[in-house]
Amino acid sequence: MNKEQLCDILKKYMPEQVVDYAAHYMLEHRILLRIAKPRKSINGNYMPPMGDGQHRISVNRDLNPYAFTITFFHEIAHLTNWNTHQRRVLAHGPEWKQEFRKVMSPVSSARILPLDIQTALDNYLQRPKASTCSDPDLLRTLRRYDKQNGQNLVEELPPGSLFRLQNGLVLRRGERRKTRFLCAEHLSGKQYLVHGLAICERIS
Repeated sequence: MNKEQLCDILKKYMPEQVVDYAAHYMLEHRILLRIAKPRKSINGNYMPPMGDGQHRISVNRDLNPYAFTITFFHEIAHLTNWNTHQRRVLAHGPEWKQEFRKVMSPVSSARILPLDIQTALDNYLQRPKASTCSDPDLLRTLRRYDKQNGQNLVEELPPGSLFRLQNGLVLRRGERRKTRFLCAEHLSGKQYLVHGLAICERIS
């Protein structure tokens, strides 16, 4: 696949201004990119070469363009970190954080992102965590650009609301306990601590 064909594909998933930069990494490092079906536990994944010389990256297809972009370069940072250190360092240790700042720098400095995402990203890059989902401010900001389809965060619901988690569990929202909410299962009354950033569907 040549660069033009690759860019045509990437334009479907990320802002056009970053497509050329992303395609450059893919061609230089022989990356096999898989647009993955939605996964609940991860937004993306990196796998080092397995004898064929190809790095493998997957990114969930349901991410909005800005979340897709940040996830893509998160995985690129794993690739460049692997090329330098392989398994000698922690997956999300200081070396990876340095690589992530480096690969995201052209995107951040170009100021092509919406202002609210730009601000949240700049704050995130000061101390990047293992996942964008680990940073509440960045996650909330990125969610503004999702196609909601009736979904909410648990923290967005009024107290006493009945909601369904992605695993099918139906709960009623109770009081806040720091970053989580004490919720009761609708039928059994069994109590669960549910993270305020958990995605759910409001029932009533």
